[in-house]
Amino acid sequence: MLRQNICLFTGLALVCGAIFAAAGTTAATPRMTTAQSDYVEFCAGCHGISGSSAPAPVPELRSRVGYFMCNDEARDYLIRLPNVAHAPIRDSQELADLMNFVIFNLGGDSVPDDARPFQAEEVARLRARPLRAGAPLLAMREKLVADLILACGAPDNLQAFYAQKDNIAR
Repeated sequence: MLRQNICLFTGLALVCGAIFAAAGTTAATPRMTTAQSDYVEFCAGCHGISGSSAPAPVPELRSRVGYFMCNDEARDYLIRLPNVAHAPIRDSQELADLMNFVIFNLGGDSVPDDARPFQAEEVARLRARPLRAGAPLLAMREKLVADLILACGAPDNLQAFYAQKDNIAR
């Protein structure tokens, strides 16, 4: 009798499992785009999975990086940064897609309404003129941010690497 009950229970479990599988009740895992995967592989280690890097010695991207699309000089700066210009992503369209993900997804409401997505040709041209790693990148960023605050209405706290300035070392 015990053996019959075990067989009956096992058979019932298999039938129920088959019914649920056929009904598609298991949730599919969403696939990342190549740009999202590139961000996780090449950027998220420092800037954070969601673009919130604080506290770390790199700028927070979430809801802030879009302001850099406000003028051409700041826009170019994003591609000419050494870690972007020299990224191991050799295909300019793939790098453009990565940067467009950063700007238009992580940038959130900071992206100006008239912001243009990066194009492969533009990325290739800017990568050919990278900023030097030894260049005064912080001073360049400070100047650009001051311009963005005056001309584009970016918030004053963009001067810091993070949205909150509360005792976070730069």
